Amino acid sequence: MLLNTVIFLPLAAAVILLLVPKGDARPAKAIALAGAVATFALSLAFLGAGPNASAQFSIPWITGALPASYHLRVDGISLFFVLLTTLVSVPAIWAAFSYADQRRLRGYLFLLLAFETTLLGVFTAGDLLLFYVYWDLMLIPVFLLLAGYTDSAAARRAAWGYLIYNGAGGLVLLLGIVGMVAVTRTFEVLGHSFAFSAAAEPWLFAAFALAFLIKTPVFPFHGWMPATYTQAPSPVVAMVAGVQSKAGLYGFLVFALPLFPNAAHRFAGPLVALGVISVLYGAFTALGQRDMKTLVAFSSLSHLGLVILALFAFDITSVPASILMVVSHGLIAAALFLLLGFIEERTRTRDLSAFGGLGARAPRLQVLMLIAAMAALGLPGLSGFAGEFLIFIGSWQTQPVATAISLLSVILATVYVLRVFQGAMNGPLSAPADARITELRPREGWLVAPLLAAMFWLGVWPAWLNDRTPTTVGSHEAQTAVPHKAQAIAESKVLSGLLGASETAR
Repeated sequence: MLLNTVIFLPLAAAVILLLVPKGDARPAKAIALAGAVATFALSLAFLGAGPNASAQFSIPWITGALPASYHLRVDGISLFFVLLTTLVSVPAIWAAFSYADQRRLRGYLFLLLAFETTLLGVFTAGDLLLFYVYWDLMLIPVFLLLAGYTDSAAARRAAWGYLIYNGAGGLVLLLGIVGMVAVTRTFEVLGHSFAFSAAAEPWLFAAFALAFLIKTPVFPFHGWMPATYTQAPSPVVAMVAGVQSKAGLYGFLVFALPLFPNAAHRFAGPLVALGVISVLYGAFTALGQRDMKTLVAFSSLSHLGLVILALFAFDITSVPASILMVVSHGLIAAALFLLLGFIEERTRTRDLSAFGGLGARAPRLQVLMLIAAMAALGLPGLSGFAGEFLIFIGSWQTQPVATAISLLSVILATVYVLRVFQGAMNGPLSAPADARITELRPREGWLVAPLLAAMFWLGVWPAWLNDRTPTTVGSHEAQTAVPHKAQAIAESKVLSGLLGASETAR
């Protein structure tokens, strides 16, 4: 019951919003924020689960030759994706209160809350069909927020680009699911191992992997990302960059790697190469950006490329290091985009060359921006360092050349992050004529503070997360019989294959 409550509480709050008279902003704000805070508070109850324990809820959904269930689960992997979603949603929804058109605020908050529900559905789906349903549903709120709640033609173009790219990825994922279910004869695939033919497994893995690479995104499948991150309002992009971009990485951890271990090893080289290219391409491109949000968008491409490197290095630290980096990046990206939104609201521009020296008028804003910036460049004591350090240490064991090349991103990150911070906060005060440079409002400080506190927490005590995450993907459940051409294999084969990759690489 708790699982369903956590997933649907934001949607329930969204439905209640429809009872509020249009244009009456105060009760709409109270209902939306209460729904988000209550969802986060309830999600903390899942912390009692250990690395391999899970909270589950399952009832039959479709019976017959191809059974499917309404199956929800939270385990040591999905736990932190759920917590990241519920935490980031609170400041994102709170930040939306500054949305200029108060007459349309009710619909704006409705879509943000519905978006949270679809994200929670993706991260708790224990059935492949249910996962796909939520995978496609989460596109709708973002598209509507971009296309219907902005007055910019560029934002509307970004909305269509977002929908087309991710919709195409969803179709590829559907093809992979259809091909897989044709063999397994069930959508209930988690916790089981299946033997696919040598000809079929690479194609099935490729379909899943392509969909997940588009969603993350990873070079060269990132075409939707720069415009979406730049044109979306800060509350929206905080949830897209902070949470939704993690759905593809979650898909690798929960579906692609456990179900197709042989193909994952076979494609490890190209995927590691894509990860390294993303790391360097994102970092070098960020160096040349004048638009603050575009710069942070490409920095996200760089940082998430490190997670791809870690996953396909197949070291014993791959899973916990990847999850730590995913959570860290989600916190940092959400905080940065929210803070950049505060800056844009004051300066009326995102162009770094058009303003500077804001710290003189807004010292509290400068302090919070400094913390988020230092986390982004990997300062020890903050979560960015903890995630990157574990990834580099683990990946070096099996992919030393790729890891050595990726280390260049640390230097580049220092350059572009300091460029944003120094350019915006230090130096003589300058701003466009219509700018109104004011100190950070108390509400703005409080809504970012939990994200920054979590960065300190994971930076000082990363073991708090690592002790709760498994070191491998898959489970030790009994093997599942697969009719016709495929036969079930023991789950231990999956686990030993993933853990034995270092020997294979050598």
